[in-house]
Amino acid sequence: MAGNLLKKSNGLMLLCSISLLMIVMTGCQEAKLKTVIGIANKQCPLDMGEVGKITSIIYDGDNVVYTLNMNEEITNIKILKDNPESMKSSIKMMFQNPAADVKEMLKLMAKCNSGLHMIFVGNKSGEQAVCELTAEELKEVINTNAAPAQSGQTKLEAQLKMANLQFPMQASEEVIVEKIEVIGESVVYICSVDEKLCPISQIEENAAEVKEGIVSTLASQTDPATQIFIKTCVENNKNIAYRYIGKDSGKQYDVIIPQSDLKKMIIEK
Repeated sequence: MAGNLLKKSNGLMLLCSISLLMIVMTGCQEAKLKTVIGIANKQCPLDMGEVGKITSIIYDGDNVVYTLNMNEEITNIKILKDNPESMKSSIKMMFQNPAADVKEMLKLMAKCNSGLHMIFVGNKSGEQAVCELTAEELKEVINTNAAPAQSGQTKLEAQLKMANLQFPMQASEEVIVEKIEVIGESVVYICSVDEKLCPISQIEENAAEVKEGIVSTLASQTDPATQIFIKTCVENNKNIAYRYIGKDSGKQYDVIIPQSDLKKMIIEK
Protein backbone atom coordinates (compact mmCIF):
# COMPACT_ATOMS: atom_id res chain seq x y z
CA MET A 1 0.00 0.00 0.00
CA ALA A 2 2.74 2.43 1.04
CA GLY A 3 4.73 1.53 -2.09
CA ASN A 4 1.76 2.26 -4.32
CA LEU A 5 1.18 5.59 -2.59
CA LEU A 6 4.86 6.46 -3.04
CA LYS A 7 4.71 5.59 -6.74
CA LYS A 8 1.58 7.69 -7.14
CA SER A 9 3.18 10.58 -5.24
CA ASN A 10 6.30 10.38 -7.40
CA GLY A 11 4.14 10.29 -10.51
CA LEU A 12 2.15 13.31 -9.35
CA MET A 13 5.34 15.23 -8.53
CA LEU A 14 6.74 14.41 -11.97
CA LEU A 15 3.52 15.55 -13.63
CA CYS A 16 3.54 18.78 -11.60
CA SER A 17 7.21 19.36 -12.47
CA ILE A 18 6.54 18.89 -16.19
CA SER A 19 3.50 21.18 -16.02
CA LEU A 20 5.52 23.81 -14.15
CA LEU A 21 8.35 23.55 -16.69
CA MET A 22 5.87 24.04 -19.55
CA ILE A 23 4.43 27.11 -17.83
CA VAL A 24 7.91 28.56 -17.25
CA MET A 25 8.99 27.86 -20.85
CA THR A 26 5.78 29.38 -22.22
CA GLY A 27 6.25 32.36 -19.93
CA CYS A 28 9.81 32.84 -21.20
CA GLN A 29 8.66 32.69 -24.82
CA GLU A 30 5.87 35.19 -24.15
CA ALA A 31 8.32 37.51 -22.40
CA LYS A 32 10.63 37.24 -25.42
CA LEU A 33 7.74 37.97 -27.79
CA LYS A 34 6.66 40.98 -25.73
CA THR A 35 10.25 42.27 -25.79
CA VAL A 36 10.63 41.80 -29.55
CA ILE A 37 7.27 43.43 -30.29
CA GLY A 38 8.05 46.23 -27.85
CA ILE A 39 11.28 47.00 -29.72
CA ALA A 40 9.42 46.92 -33.06
CA ASN A 41 6.71 49.23 -31.72
CA LYS A 42 9.32 51.80 -30.70
CA GLN A 43 10.33 52.04 -34.37
CA CYS A 44 6.81 53.15 -35.32
CA PRO A 45 5.59 54.92 -37.29
CA LEU A 46 7.23 52.83 -40.02
CA ASP A 47 7.03 54.38 -43.48
CA MET A 48 5.53 52.24 -46.25
CA GLY A 49 5.96 54.95 -48.87
CA GLU A 50 2.87 56.11 -50.73
CA VAL A 51 0.85 53.21 -49.32
CA GLY A 52 0.89 54.60 -45.77
CA LYS A 53 2.47 53.89 -42.38
CA ILE A 54 2.55 51.21 -39.71
CA THR A 55 1.51 53.23 -36.67
CA SER A 56 1.80 50.56 -33.97
CA ILE A 57 2.74 46.93 -33.31
CA ILE A 58 1.60 45.41 -30.01
CA TYR A 59 1.19 42.01 -28.36
CA ASP A 60 -2.04 41.91 -26.33
CA GLY A 61 -1.41 38.48 -24.82
CA ASP A 62 -3.44 36.67 -27.46
CA ASN A 63 -2.47 38.30 -30.77
CA VAL A 64 0.24 40.40 -32.35
CA VAL A 65 -1.67 43.44 -33.63
CA TYR A 66 -0.43 45.66 -36.45
CA THR A 67 -2.24 48.97 -37.01
CA LEU A 68 -1.66 50.52 -40.42
CA ASN A 69 -2.67 54.01 -41.52
CA MET A 70 -3.44 53.71 -45.24
CA ASN A 71 -3.40 56.31 -48.00
CA GLU A 72 -6.97 56.14 -49.30
CA GLU A 73 -5.94 57.56 -52.65
CA ILE A 74 -4.19 54.23 -53.21
CA THR A 75 -6.00 51.79 -50.91
CA ASN A 76 -9.78 51.44 -50.86
CA ILE A 77 -10.52 50.34 -47.29
CA LYS A 78 -14.13 49.48 -48.10
CA ILE A 79 -13.00 47.01 -50.77
CA LEU A 80 -10.64 45.33 -48.29
CA LYS A 81 -13.45 45.23 -45.73
CA ASP A 82 -15.83 43.65 -48.25
CA ASN A 83 -13.27 40.98 -49.29
CA PRO A 84 -11.95 39.51 -46.00
CA GLU A 85 -11.20 36.05 -47.38
CA SER A 86 -9.25 37.44 -50.36
CA MET A 87 -7.31 39.67 -47.99
CA LYS A 88 -6.59 36.74 -45.65
CA SER A 89 -5.52 34.33 -48.41
CA SER A 90 -3.21 36.96 -49.90
CA ILE A 91 -1.52 37.66 -46.57
CA LYS A 92 -1.15 33.92 -45.89
CA MET A 93 0.49 33.43 -49.29
CA MET A 94 2.85 36.32 -48.59
CA PHE A 95 4.06 34.56 -45.43
CA GLN A 96 4.94 31.29 -47.21
CA ASN A 97 8.72 30.69 -47.24
CA PRO A 98 9.42 34.11 -45.63
CA ALA A 99 12.79 35.73 -44.96
CA ALA A 100 14.73 34.21 -42.05
CA ASP A 101 13.95 37.00 -39.56
CA VAL A 102 10.22 36.95 -40.39
CA LYS A 103 10.17 33.16 -40.08
CA GLU A 104 11.75 33.34 -36.62
CA MET A 105 9.11 35.86 -35.55
CA LEU A 106 6.32 33.61 -36.83
CA LYS A 107 7.83 30.63 -34.99
CA LEU A 108 8.00 32.64 -31.78
CA MET A 109 4.36 33.64 -32.24
CA ALA A 110 3.44 29.99 -32.82
CA LYS A 111 5.22 28.95 -29.61
CA CYS A 112 3.16 31.53 -27.73
CA ASN A 113 -0.01 30.34 -29.50
CA SER A 114 -0.44 33.90 -30.77
CA GLY A 115 -2.60 34.94 -33.67
CA LEU A 116 -2.05 37.92 -35.99
CA HIS A 117 -4.41 40.86 -36.45
CA MET A 118 -3.80 43.51 -39.11
CA ILE A 119 -5.95 46.62 -38.79
CA PHE A 120 -6.03 48.81 -41.91
CA VAL A 121 -7.27 52.34 -41.16
CA GLY A 122 -8.18 54.90 -43.83
CA ASN A 123 -6.16 58.08 -43.35
CA LYS A 124 -9.14 60.29 -44.23
CA SER A 125 -12.31 58.36 -43.41
CA GLY A 126 -11.00 56.47 -40.40
CA GLU A 127 -12.81 53.40 -41.76
CA GLN A 128 -11.22 50.10 -40.75
CA ALA A 129 -10.69 46.70 -42.35
CA VAL A 130 -9.36 43.91 -40.14
CA CYS A 131 -7.57 40.75 -41.24
CA GLU A 132 -7.35 38.07 -38.54
CA LEU A 133 -5.15 34.99 -38.70
CA THR A 134 -5.58 32.53 -35.85
CA ALA A 135 -2.63 30.80 -34.18
CA GLU A 136 -3.56 27.59 -36.00
CA GLU A 137 -3.64 29.37 -39.37
CA LEU A 138 -0.20 30.86 -38.70
CA LYS A 139 1.18 27.43 -37.78
CA GLU A 140 -0.27 26.05 -41.00
CA VAL A 141 1.50 28.80 -42.97
CA ILE A 142 4.81 28.11 -41.19
CA ASN A 143 4.56 24.40 -41.97
CA THR A 144 3.87 25.01 -45.67
CA ASN A 145 7.25 24.60 -47.32
CA ALA A 146 6.80 25.27 -51.00
CA ALA A 147 9.70 24.93 -53.44
CA PRO A 148 11.49 28.28 -54.02
CA ALA A 149 10.09 28.69 -57.56
CA GLN A 150 6.59 27.82 -56.42
CA SER A 151 6.94 30.10 -53.40
CA GLY A 152 8.05 33.02 -55.59
CA GLN A 153 5.12 32.52 -57.94
CA THR A 154 2.74 32.26 -54.97
CA LYS A 155 4.01 35.54 -53.51
CA LEU A 156 3.62 37.28 -56.86
CA GLU A 157 0.07 35.95 -57.24
CA ALA A 158 -0.73 37.14 -53.70
CA GLN A 159 0.56 40.65 -54.42
CA LEU A 160 -1.36 40.91 -57.69
CA LYS A 161 -4.52 39.62 -56.03
CA MET A 162 -4.32 42.33 -53.37
CA ALA A 163 -3.47 44.99 -55.96
CA ASN A 164 -6.40 44.05 -58.19
CA LEU A 165 -8.81 44.60 -55.31
CA GLN A 166 -7.93 48.30 -55.65
CA PHE A 167 -8.37 48.63 -59.42
CA PRO A 168 -9.59 50.40 -61.49
CA MET A 169 -7.63 53.43 -60.26
CA GLN A 170 -7.23 56.89 -61.77
CA ALA A 171 -3.48 57.28 -62.38
CA SER A 172 -3.70 60.65 -64.11
CA GLU A 173 -6.25 62.81 -65.89
CA GLU A 174 -5.96 60.73 -69.05
CA VAL A 175 -5.02 57.27 -67.70
CA ILE A 176 -6.96 54.73 -65.65
CA VAL A 177 -5.17 51.57 -64.47
CA GLU A 178 -7.77 48.82 -64.99
CA LYS A 179 -5.90 45.81 -63.59
CA ILE A 180 -2.53 44.13 -63.27
CA GLU A 181 -1.73 40.64 -64.53
CA VAL A 182 1.07 38.36 -65.69
CA ILE A 183 1.33 38.20 -69.47
CA GLY A 184 4.25 36.21 -70.85
CA GLU A 185 7.52 37.52 -69.44
CA SER A 186 6.03 40.62 -67.83
CA VAL A 187 3.85 41.79 -64.98
CA VAL A 188 1.58 44.11 -66.94
CA TYR A 189 -0.42 47.12 -65.82
CA ILE A 190 -3.40 47.39 -68.17
CA CYS A 191 -4.05 51.09 -68.67
CA SER A 192 -7.05 52.68 -70.39
CA VAL A 193 -6.23 55.97 -72.10
CA ASP A 194 -8.59 58.83 -72.93
CA GLU A 195 -7.44 59.51 -76.49
CA LYS A 196 -9.06 62.95 -76.54
CA LEU A 197 -6.44 63.96 -73.97
CA CYS A 198 -3.56 61.75 -75.08
CA PRO A 199 -3.51 59.79 -78.37
CA ILE A 200 -1.73 56.42 -78.22
CA SER A 201 0.53 57.65 -81.04
CA GLN A 202 1.81 60.35 -78.68
CA ILE A 203 2.82 57.73 -76.10
CA GLU A 204 4.58 55.74 -78.81
CA GLU A 205 6.41 58.79 -80.13
CA ASN A 206 7.59 59.69 -76.63
CA ALA A 207 8.20 56.11 -75.43
CA ALA A 208 11.73 56.83 -74.19
CA GLU A 209 10.53 59.73 -72.04
CA VAL A 210 7.53 57.74 -70.74
CA LYS A 211 9.84 54.87 -69.77
CA GLU A 212 12.30 57.26 -68.13
CA GLY A 213 9.49 58.75 -66.08
CA ILE A 214 8.27 55.32 -64.92
CA VAL A 215 11.79 54.18 -64.02
CA SER A 216 12.41 57.40 -62.10
CA THR A 217 9.15 57.00 -60.17
CA LEU A 218 9.78 53.34 -59.32
CA ALA A 219 13.39 53.99 -58.31
CA SER A 220 12.32 56.80 -55.97
CA GLN A 221 9.88 54.54 -54.10
CA THR A 222 12.22 52.89 -51.60
CA ASP A 223 9.46 51.85 -49.20
CA PRO A 224 9.26 48.16 -48.18
CA ALA A 225 6.05 47.45 -50.15
CA THR A 226 7.50 48.65 -53.48
CA GLN A 227 10.85 46.96 -52.79
CA ILE A 228 9.12 43.64 -52.08
CA PHE A 229 7.09 43.95 -55.29
CA ILE A 230 10.14 44.71 -57.45
CA LYS A 231 12.15 41.89 -55.83
CA THR A 232 9.29 39.45 -56.38
CA CYS A 233 9.11 40.38 -60.07
CA VAL A 234 12.88 39.87 -60.45
CA GLU A 235 12.81 36.58 -58.52
CA ASN A 236 10.14 35.36 -60.94
CA ASN A 237 12.15 36.56 -63.97
CA LYS A 238 9.49 39.10 -64.89
CA ASN A 239 9.75 42.55 -66.41
CA ILE A 240 7.25 45.26 -65.48
CA ALA A 241 5.21 46.62 -68.38
CA TYR A 242 2.58 49.30 -68.88
CA ARG A 243 0.11 48.51 -71.66
CA TYR A 244 -1.62 51.69 -72.81
CA ILE A 245 -4.89 50.98 -74.64
CA GLY A 246 -6.94 53.68 -76.40
CA LYS A 247 -10.53 53.81 -75.13
CA ASP A 248 -11.95 54.55 -78.57
CA SER A 249 -9.52 53.06 -81.08
CA GLY A 250 -8.42 50.00 -79.08
CA LYS A 251 -4.86 50.69 -80.23
CA GLN A 252 -2.21 49.74 -77.72
CA TYR A 253 1.43 50.38 -76.94
CA ASP A 254 3.61 48.65 -74.34
CA VAL A 255 6.29 50.41 -72.34
CA ILE A 256 8.54 47.74 -70.82
CA ILE A 257 10.84 48.12 -67.83
CA PRO A 258 13.30 45.19 -68.17
CA GLN A 259 14.72 43.17 -65.30
CA SER A 260 18.11 44.83 -65.80
CA ASP A 261 16.53 48.16 -64.77
CA LEU A 262 14.50 46.59 -61.97
CA LYS A 263 17.59 45.01 -60.41
CA LYS A 264 19.21 48.46 -60.11
CA MET A 265 16.22 49.65 -58.04
CA ILE A 266 16.62 46.98 -55.37
CA ILE A 267 18.21 48.25 -52.18
CA GLU A 268 20.51 45.60 -50.77
CA LYS A 269 20.64 45.39 -46.98
